[in-house]
Amino acid sequence: MNKRLMSASAIVAAGLVLSACGNLTPGVAAQVGDETISTQRVDAVATSYCTALSDQLEAQGTVVPMSFVKRSAVYSLTLRSMADQIAEEFGVTPGSTYRHALAQQEVQARSVPEEARADFLEVSTANAYASDVLDQVGRIKLAAAGVANPTLEQIGEAGMDVFRVWPDINGLEFDPRYGLEHRDGEVEPVDTNTSVAVSEQALRGLDEEPTPAYVASLPATQRCG
Repeated sequence: MNKRLMSASAIVAAGLVLSACGNLTPGVAAQVGDETISTQRVDAVATSYCTALSDQLEAQGTVVPMSFVKRSAVYSLTLRSMADQIAEEFGVTPGSTYRHALAQQEVQARSVPEEARADFLEVSTANAYASDVLDQVGRIKLAAAGVANPTLEQIGEAGMDVFRVWPDINGLEFDPRYGLEHRDGEVEPVDTNTSVAVSEQALRGLDEEPTPAYVASLPATQRCG
């Protein structure tokens, strides 16, 4: 299990190019190509992930805003949906790399409450799933281009190219409330809310690392840990 929740600027391990948009249907957290991720699904996954981490966070004396957990959930669900659609397009299925990562997380998940286990595994293995698909797709692209015996770097770059252009071709939009935006090759936390944060308290909620005092001031339903 991760030692801490990922900050929004750190959840770009797969190098996914994302963008924010405010034109989604109400109740939709993200539109990923032909698939939609509902705000209800995000809330459920975030709650399960918070439950899965609760003992660890309590032992560390750590509390984080639920908005951070939801942001991580949106990213992971989006990445997995995108990888699913790319895998279908190229006719590949998750291989040994993903299965190994899943097996490791399943061991970790034994301590997670049963009702939160499936959602925890979906979130915690999203990067491994996408990486496995990326690797296979990269090999397919290079083989089609006649590249023999490609290096791991070439495979990674070829697969990444597919992931980078996919959003432009198929579409990828976020509800602004989750504060995700693509800038200079990274997904960063930004104030993309339709309302304007005017108070000092509200502005502190936009910090990448909110202070313990700010987190403690949040209602219990808006905290994790």
